[in-house]
Amino acid sequence: MFENIWWRTVTAKKRNFGGLMFFWLLCFVSVFYYLGLLVKKTAYRMKFIKSKDFGVKIICAGNLTVGGTGKTPFIEEMAKRLIKEEKNVVIVCKGYKRQEINKVDVVSDGTRMLLKQRNAGDEAYMLARSVPKAKVIVAENKLSGIEFGVATFKPDFVLLDDGYQKRYGIENASHAVLIDALNPMGFNRLFPAGTLREPFSEIKHADAVLITNTNLVDPVRLEKVKEAVLSYNKNMKIFESEHQPKMLYNITNGEKLDPSFLNEKKIIAFSSIGNPAGFERTLKNLGAHILVGLRFQDHHRLENKEMDAVMKLFDATKASMVVTTEKDEVKLVKKYIIDNRVFALKIGMLIKNVKELEKTLRISV
Repeated sequence: MFENIWWRTVTAKKRNFGGLMFFWLLCFVSVFYYLGLLVKKTAYRMKFIKSKDFGVKIICAGNLTVGGTGKTPFIEEMAKRLIKEEKNVVIVCKGYKRQEINKVDVVSDGTRMLLKQRNAGDEAYMLARSVPKAKVIVAENKLSGIEFGVATFKPDFVLLDDGYQKRYGIENASHAVLIDALNPMGFNRLFPAGTLREPFSEIKHADAVLITNTNLVDPVRLEKVKEAVLSYNKNMKIFESEHQPKMLYNITNGEKLDPSFLNEKKIIAFSSIGNPAGFERTLKNLGAHILVGLRFQDHHRLENKEMDAVMKLFDATKASMVVTTEKDEVKLVKKYIIDNRVFALKIGMLIKNVKELEKTLRISV
């Protein structure tokens, strides 16, 4: 409930008196948030907190905003490319909202799944399932996760999901910052008054910038995003990517279909991801007619009664199918889904000039 109120306040173009008061409170809190960032940065620069070299090449996928920018598809794509080159890969994630067993847990050892989704977290579980040869680790303290992964698996590469804010604590790392073309600037305000985790100017420290969802915006807007990045670092390497539908699959029986199957279909869509608008635009680009688009807060796990409500809405609207994201599919309790018209859309990432990006991140020569 509070998160919904916060989101409406942050995104509103016009606010009533109560909304305005709450917004100014958020602005006041964001000042202290900014001061905390300054203290942290100063502590590292003055060597009060020391960075660590883990003795292995680390590739961090990060962002400047709260919410989804495509870090998980990026990690998946990079992991698959490295494994194809017979590299030993460890992926480290936070495992947000997971039911923790240990401070550091192994989701997959590269041969088998060792944790259930609720103990791994949705992104980590999804990555372990999509890249079965990768070792996947979850840890609240990501630096501890890296340390454990290096000691246990002796990898050639560590891929760190959401690691840009850890850059001062990690030596010998390359940082790719992902920007969602649909909302690149986080409303130009620091959290909690906006969705920026740190000032946009901090993008200058990245090794590469990857703008995602470029196919969902017009070229003029895309150029403005690039200009904003280059205004802080004129030599920044900027790359573009699209979230590319890979497969539509049936949640109950596993049937796999081409995403084009959605063309002209009347559907109910639901998602609990950081960027629901991007998911819904992708469905529309595939020709689907979204009768109702349900948006839950990021990482939300649908209760059985909520899924029942979705299916009642499905019957009432006489839609032909229900479609959700892969990230949501891994959290659903399948035994309670008795209707075989519930599907998930798997999304991959198409990166333009990917070889050049690998060179920039020092993945390849």
